[in-house]
Amino acid sequence: MRSLYSKQSKGLIGVDISSTSVKLLELSVKNGRYWVENYALVPLPEGSVVEKNILNPEAVGDAIEKALGISNIRIDSAALAIPTSMVITKIIEMDADMSSDEREVQIRMDAEQYIPFPLDEVSLDFEVLPD
Repeated sequence: MRSLYSKQSKGLIGVDISSTSVKLLELSVKNGRYWVENYALVPLPEGSVVEKNILNPEAVGDAIEKALGISNIRIDSAALAIPTSMVITKIIEMDADMSSDEREVQIRMDAEQYIPFPLDEVSLDFEVLPD
């Protein structure tokens, strides 16, 4: 799993999926200021996204792919906004001597008791908190 809080050196893609379109924005930092490098807006077919729920994932995926092609974005790190209602967070105490791979295995083994969805339908990530 890739850490959510790793430092981005080349820039970042912002992705916004609304009920009417997919918007992409590539930002970079130069001299301590943010710069828009590329952007794209691709309309979605009606009914693809309704009340923040993606009902037609193929159409949304196609729109994202088209937006990436239009914008000529050169980086592969993206930031996505996810509604709080779709996120489950849990602090789990673990042995401090565990490696990152061992933590990931343990989290996957324990996830079923915390997540009320099939694990093949969710994305798992973790961050080690300071003492």
